[in-house]
Amino acid sequence: VERRTTTATVRIFSNPEEKKNPSQRLKNKHSWEYYVHFIGKDRRMDQWVRYEDLRFTGPDIKIEVVHDNHGFDEVSLKNHEEATKVRNVDKIQVGPHVMNTWYFSPFPAEYTKYRMLYFCEFCLNFFGEKSELDRHCKRCTWTHPPGLEIYRSKDQGIEVAMFEVDGSKEMVYTQNICYIAKLFLDHKTLWEDTTPFLFYVLTEVTPRGCSVVGYFSKEKSTELHPHGNNVACILTLPCHQRKGFGKFLISISYELSKLEGKTGAPEEPISDLGQQAYNSYWKGIILDILANPEHKSITIAEISKLTSMTYKHIEQTLKALDVIQYDSAEGYMISVPKSLIKSHLDKKRKIAEDKKRVYVRPCDPKKVRWFPHHARLLQKRARQKAMALS
Repeated sequence: VERRTTTATVRIFSNPEEKKNPSQRLKNKHSWEYYVHFIGKDRRMDQWVRYEDLRFTGPDIKIEVVHDNHGFDEVSLKNHEEATKVRNVDKIQVGPHVMNTWYFSPFPAEYTKYRMLYFCEFCLNFFGEKSELDRHCKRCTWTHPPGLEIYRSKDQGIEVAMFEVDGSKEMVYTQNICYIAKLFLDHKTLWEDTTPFLFYVLTEVTPRGCSVVGYFSKEKSTELHPHGNNVACILTLPCHQRKGFGKFLISISYELSKLEGKTGAPEEPISDLGQQAYNSYWKGIILDILANPEHKSITIAEISKLTSMTYKHIEQTLKALDVIQYDSAEGYMISVPKSLIKSHLDKKRKIAEDKKRVYVRPCDPKKVRWFPHHARLLQKRARQKAMALS
């Protein structure tokens, strides 16, 4: 099949005769497929469509669209969209899970001829043929990511483990996880050099081993700044979404910030789905604090100290909850309706009581076994200096 890109106004339709009679599709088979982008929709909705499923209606339909530039200036956005206009891989398989991809990812040139790629669920090496993956799996001895385990828990039918992987020590593994992430994150830059980053890989513990479900990365240098980003890139694989993994990743990123003694925030631009996950987490964690009788009178600075959230995101969340009131005598103050607290607690209780639901809860701070990377380096240098002096 020859694949082409074009700009035109089209309608996509389904031929009912082909559904009744599959052989009819073979008779109508055309040698072209078209890559279709839906104006005003996110590019993860793009798809290859057979010629027979298109009806060209002309370019005279005008649609006004307001673009979200995701932090790019106009020139950068145009260059980015031109370079990544056509999705180059349609599907990937990671372990037993097959996923439709959403965006372009800059895989090496030798893989551009494959429409589906196969990943080892442990070492993340990828192949263009299923037979190549099968041969690899017979030899692969990995059962977990190549890093230090910093967290493990079992709850609601899921056992999870998280590993810290240093991008400077495991470049191939971290580059491969970036290739996967770029398939599902549009406005993120993929760096070939992963040396400046730490990767926190979340896995589901299965009888086969620790299989990747998501991850977040952060720059090592941000530990030196009191208000830096605590997440550079964050992703839950689509096959594992709606199980609580996204909120878990967000929650542990803030727990690490607490151990660093700093506030943190995700690096912008952030995807629409990522923004939804963060908004939900921020609202939940702030309502947990406001529902506590010990915090009847609390300031934004105190909320920031308890959560490691930035003032900016606390203010945005309080405004979204509509709990900031103005009093001519007192000024601005936080006033939470009892109905809002009751609704929040009822929702949490309902989730906790649903024992059949496969769901991972947010990070338990008591189970985190982690020490800041920069402090570890200082300790290592101090030990080396002491050994040299002795």
